Amino acid sequence: MPHFSFRGLIFMLLAAVATVVFAAAPVDDAALLRRVADEVLRQTTRQLIDRSTGQTFTDSTALPLKPEISIESKFNAWFYQTWLLTDGMRRAARALNEPAYRNYGERNLEFIDAHLDYFERQAAAGMKAAPVGDGALAPIGFHFRLTDLWHTGLAPLVVERYAEKKDPRYEPYLARIAAYLGTASRLPDGTLHRARGRLMADDPYMVVPYLVRMHRLTGETRYLDDAVQQLLGTNRLLFDLERGWYRHAWDVKAQAPLGEFWGRANGWMMLTQVELLAALPVSHPARAKVRAVFVAHAEGLRRAQDPAGGWHQVLDQPASWIETSSTGMFVYGLARGVNEGWLDRTWTETARKGWSALQQKVTAAGDVVDVCGSTDVGDVSYYLKRPRLQGDLHGFG
Repeated sequence: MPHFSFRGLIFMLLAAVATVVFAAAPVDDAALLRRVADEVLRQTTRQLIDRSTGQTFTDSTALPLKPEISIESKFNAWFYQTWLLTDGMRRAARALNEPAYRNYGERNLEFIDAHLDYFERQAAAGMKAAPVGDGALAPIGFHFRLTDLWHTGLAPLVVERYAEKKDPRYEPYLARIAAYLGTASRLPDGTLHRARGRLMADDPYMVVPYLVRMHRLTGETRYLDDAVQQLLGTNRLLFDLERGWYRHAWDVKAQAPLGEFWGRANGWMMLTQVELLAALPVSHPARAKVRAVFVAHAEGLRRAQDPAGGWHQVLDQPASWIETSSTGMFVYGLARGVNEGWLDRTWTETARKGWSALQQKVTAAGDVVDVCGSTDVGDVSYYLKRPRLQGDLHGFG
């Protein structure tokens, strides 16, 4: 099976770096990866802070109940981006044989567990979180309240920890996830969509990693079959056959696509394709169809690649910037496709060029720049005006 020999890429700068290794790799690839991973560790403080006073705490047992007390670091709140970062750090640890990066996500989960009683009391009191990014009740609001697909947060990691330890403290959250997905809005074919009547290209990745791990935990094929449905159902509605890209969303009521060819939406779909292909047995009846979906998307993305190597924030808008998170997702997916034999070696140069573009997105301190902020659906001008961020978790992931 053909393999790159390149110590790099970044699953948005981390996982992708850990997936692919090129024979003629620049000598600074490992150093670049360490710079990013070390910055993640530096910013992941695992303590609470009173936003009104600046005082920090490692013990919450005697803290007064107040909304200003929150998680200090954005890197260990309860987000889907935090799961992405967890996977990236794992891959960095393997690529560099670096123990300091191992169990990064598991340590974040232990931090949350240590303060879960305090967070539960905050949530029960209806306290609005001090700014930490989730905009919900309590600093880990989406742990308690599940009303949309992107609220699933660290569900894949929780399933993994439960499979390993059978710790009953994880059972209430897993029960909430199961109950939510059991009643969530679905199209007639079983494809999940958001409560307000939109199916987003972002959404399959919000549930497929969880479903894959539930299949591993239980052995029940229904989880794997549901994961396949989320990818294929979304692909049927949003994939533009002519271009080889995904529209951002589908309007369930109007039965029509919405939005533009947003880069990160296409990145989420590529991550879903790779996650599912890696999990499907060779004998699974949908495997050939899932691989065909992946290859068709890869071909479209190769046509969309900027001559400089990266991909634009809106794929068909050269006026938009080369966006870091989507470029990282594509490079990771294409590189792993070659490594796994899903793509042939003609894709090597596409991945190399993408990696070269990613190298330019890391600062001397290890921060990550040019990441698109979270994005809803709008017209072209809406997408072109999205914030261009530094230090966003989508980029670090």
